[in-house]
Amino acid sequence: MAEEIAVGDLVTVRKSANVPLSFKGTVQKLYVNSAMLTIDSFDDADAMLVEDLKGKTVINYKHILKGGKAVIPPKPEEKK
Repeated sequence: MAEEIAVGDLVTVRKSANVPLSFKGTVQKLYVNSAMLTIDSFDDADAMLVEDLKGKTVINYKHILKGGKAVIPPKPEEKK
């Protein structure tokens, strides 16, 4: 089962063709297809990249894991 994601959640991101580094981070903002994350814990070899990113990045939900499980994007809010 996938996990729901919310602002403040601690998550893990794995390096892939679309993601330049593996790291652990905190969800700062949720978008339709992605989330803004702070980069909290990362490999020392990626320090320059994290510095270039100013410690934050936007990652597609399909690359984010919460508790080792995939995440469910938030449902869009209906406009009143």
